Amino acid sequence: MKRRWDSVKKSLAMVSSMCLITLLCFMTNGLSAHAEDHSYDGKSPYYNNCASSGTTKAAARLIDANNKQFGIVELKFSSVCKTAWAKITLDKAVPSGWEANAYVKRNTDGKELNCSSSGGNGKVLPGQTSCYTPMVYDLDPRSSYAMGKYYNPSTGALTYAYTSSY
Repeated sequence: MKRRWDSVKKSLAMVSSMCLITLLCFMTNGLSAHAEDHSYDGKSPYYNNCASSGTTKAAARLIDANNKQFGIVELKFSSVCKTAWAKITLDKAVPSGWEANAYVKRNTDGKELNCSSSGGNGKVLPGQTSCYTPMVYDLDPRSSYAMGKYYNPSTGALTYAYTSSY
Protein backbone atom coordinates (compact mmCIF):
# COMPACT_ATOMS: atom_id res chain seq x y z
CA MET A 1 0.00 0.00 0.00
CA LYS A 2 2.82 2.42 0.91
CA ARG A 3 4.51 1.68 -2.39
CA ARG A 4 1.36 2.51 -4.30
CA TRP A 5 0.88 5.76 -2.35
CA ASP A 6 4.52 6.77 -3.12
CA SER A 7 3.87 6.11 -6.80
CA VAL A 8 0.71 8.26 -6.74
CA LYS A 9 2.60 11.11 -5.00
CA LYS A 10 5.39 10.99 -7.62
CA SER A 11 2.84 11.03 -10.44
CA LEU A 12 0.99 13.98 -8.89
CA ALA A 13 4.24 15.86 -8.37
CA MET A 14 5.25 15.29 -12.00
CA VAL A 15 1.84 16.37 -13.36
CA SER A 16 1.85 19.44 -11.11
CA SER A 17 5.34 20.40 -12.29
CA MET A 18 4.37 19.98 -15.94
CA CYS A 19 1.24 22.10 -15.43
CA LEU A 20 3.25 24.83 -13.71
CA ILE A 21 5.87 24.89 -16.48
CA THR A 22 3.16 25.02 -19.16
CA LEU A 23 1.38 27.84 -17.33
CA LEU A 24 4.60 29.84 -16.98
CA CYS A 25 5.35 29.39 -20.68
CA PHE A 26 1.92 30.75 -21.65
CA MET A 27 2.16 33.64 -19.20
CA THR A 28 5.57 34.84 -20.39
CA ASN A 29 5.15 34.13 -24.10
CA GLY A 30 3.98 37.64 -25.05
CA LEU A 31 5.86 39.57 -22.39
CA SER A 32 9.26 39.91 -23.99
CA ALA A 33 9.92 43.66 -24.10
CA HIS A 34 13.34 43.70 -25.65
CA ALA A 35 14.45 45.87 -28.53
CA GLU A 36 14.63 44.16 -31.86
CA ASP A 37 18.13 43.47 -33.12
CA HIS A 38 18.69 43.32 -36.86
CA SER A 39 21.93 43.28 -38.82
CA TYR A 40 21.11 46.56 -40.61
CA ASP A 41 20.17 48.46 -37.42
CA GLY A 42 22.64 51.30 -36.87
CA LYS A 43 24.39 50.91 -40.23
CA SER A 44 24.92 53.80 -42.63
CA PRO A 45 22.44 53.97 -45.54
CA TYR A 46 25.50 53.62 -47.76
CA TYR A 47 26.29 50.21 -46.19
CA ASN A 48 25.71 47.46 -48.78
CA ASN A 49 24.55 50.20 -51.17
CA CYS A 50 21.14 50.45 -49.43
CA ALA A 51 20.81 54.17 -50.28
CA SER A 52 20.85 53.41 -54.02
CA SER A 53 17.38 51.81 -53.73
CA GLY A 54 16.19 54.43 -51.23
CA THR A 55 13.07 56.44 -51.95
CA THR A 56 11.22 59.03 -49.89
CA LYS A 57 8.14 57.39 -48.34
CA ALA A 58 7.06 60.35 -46.18
CA ALA A 59 8.13 63.97 -45.77
CA ALA A 60 7.33 66.91 -43.51
CA ARG A 61 8.15 70.58 -43.96
CA LEU A 62 10.00 72.69 -41.41
CA ILE A 63 8.02 75.94 -41.12
CA ASP A 64 9.26 79.16 -39.47
CA ALA A 65 7.26 81.66 -37.37
CA ASN A 66 6.27 83.53 -40.57
CA ASN A 67 4.77 80.31 -42.01
CA LYS A 68 7.58 79.95 -44.54
CA GLN A 69 9.18 76.62 -45.31
CA PHE A 70 12.91 76.54 -44.61
CA GLY A 71 13.62 72.82 -44.78
CA ILE A 72 12.28 69.31 -45.06
CA VAL A 73 12.62 66.05 -43.17
CA GLU A 74 12.26 62.82 -45.11
CA LEU A 75 11.65 59.21 -44.17
CA LYS A 76 13.67 57.17 -46.66
CA PHE A 77 13.16 53.45 -47.35
CA SER A 78 15.37 50.96 -49.16
CA SER A 79 13.35 48.39 -51.07
CA VAL A 80 16.43 46.15 -51.35
CA CYS A 81 17.61 46.29 -47.71
CA LYS A 82 14.11 46.74 -46.19
CA THR A 83 15.42 49.58 -44.02
CA ALA A 84 14.36 53.12 -43.12
CA TRP A 85 16.37 56.21 -42.22
CA ALA A 86 15.75 59.93 -41.84
CA LYS A 87 17.27 62.86 -43.67
CA ILE A 88 16.92 66.57 -42.95
CA THR A 89 17.71 69.15 -45.62
CA LEU A 90 17.64 72.91 -44.98
CA ASP A 91 17.20 75.53 -47.70
CA LYS A 92 20.17 77.55 -46.38
CA ALA A 93 23.28 76.76 -44.37
CA VAL A 94 22.73 76.72 -40.62
CA PRO A 95 23.83 80.03 -39.05
CA SER A 96 26.15 80.32 -36.06
CA GLY A 97 24.53 79.20 -32.79
CA TRP A 98 22.03 76.90 -34.47
CA GLU A 99 21.97 73.16 -35.16
CA ALA A 100 19.68 70.65 -36.85
CA ASN A 101 19.23 66.92 -36.45
CA ALA A 102 17.08 64.17 -37.91
CA TYR A 103 15.71 61.17 -36.03
CA VAL A 104 14.28 57.84 -37.18
CA LYS A 105 12.14 55.82 -34.78
CA ARG A 106 10.86 52.28 -35.27
CA ASN A 107 7.34 51.98 -33.87
CA THR A 108 7.42 48.31 -32.92
CA ASP A 109 10.16 48.57 -30.30
CA GLY A 110 10.88 52.32 -29.99
CA LYS A 111 14.43 52.07 -31.35
CA GLU A 112 15.51 55.62 -32.16
CA LEU A 113 18.63 56.84 -33.94
CA ASN A 114 19.73 60.33 -35.00
CA CYS A 115 22.35 61.82 -37.29
CA SER A 116 24.87 61.81 -34.44
CA SER A 117 24.39 58.08 -33.81
CA SER A 118 27.08 55.75 -35.13
CA GLY A 119 26.31 55.17 -38.81
CA GLY A 120 24.91 58.68 -39.30
CA ASN A 121 26.92 61.58 -40.69
CA GLY A 122 26.62 63.89 -37.65
CA LYS A 123 24.12 66.63 -36.80
CA VAL A 124 23.92 69.71 -39.02
CA LEU A 125 26.35 72.32 -37.73
CA PRO A 126 26.82 75.98 -38.77
CA GLY A 127 27.67 76.20 -42.47
CA GLN A 128 26.04 72.84 -43.32
CA THR A 129 22.61 72.05 -44.79
CA SER A 130 21.82 68.36 -44.23
CA CYS A 131 22.38 65.14 -42.35
CA TYR A 132 21.13 61.55 -42.39
CA THR A 133 20.61 58.95 -39.69
CA PRO A 134 21.72 55.33 -39.61
CA MET A 135 19.12 52.77 -40.69
CA VAL A 136 16.59 50.67 -38.81
CA TYR A 137 15.19 47.45 -40.22
CA ASP A 138 11.65 48.28 -41.35
CA LEU A 139 10.09 45.26 -43.10
CA ASP A 140 6.33 44.98 -42.55
CA PRO A 141 4.80 44.55 -39.96
CA ARG A 142 7.37 47.05 -38.66
CA SER A 143 6.98 50.75 -39.39
CA SER A 144 9.03 53.83 -38.64
CA TYR A 145 8.75 57.60 -38.79
CA ALA A 146 11.17 60.51 -39.06
CA MET A 147 11.48 63.72 -37.08
CA GLY A 148 13.53 66.79 -37.94
CA LYS A 149 14.62 69.34 -35.37
CA TYR A 150 16.13 72.80 -35.90
CA TYR A 151 17.24 74.44 -32.65
CA ASN A 152 19.39 76.92 -30.81
CA PRO A 153 20.98 75.20 -27.79
CA SER A 154 21.65 78.55 -26.06
CA THR A 155 18.15 80.00 -26.23
CA GLY A 156 16.08 76.84 -26.42
CA ALA A 157 14.36 78.03 -29.61
CA LEU A 158 13.07 75.00 -31.48
CA THR A 159 11.21 74.08 -34.66
CA TYR A 160 10.44 70.47 -35.48
CA ALA A 161 8.43 68.34 -37.89
CA TYR A 162 7.29 64.69 -37.93
CA THR A 163 6.57 62.50 -40.93
CA SER A 164 3.88 59.88 -41.08
CA SER A 165 4.92 56.28 -40.52
CA TYR A 166 5.87 53.82 -43.21
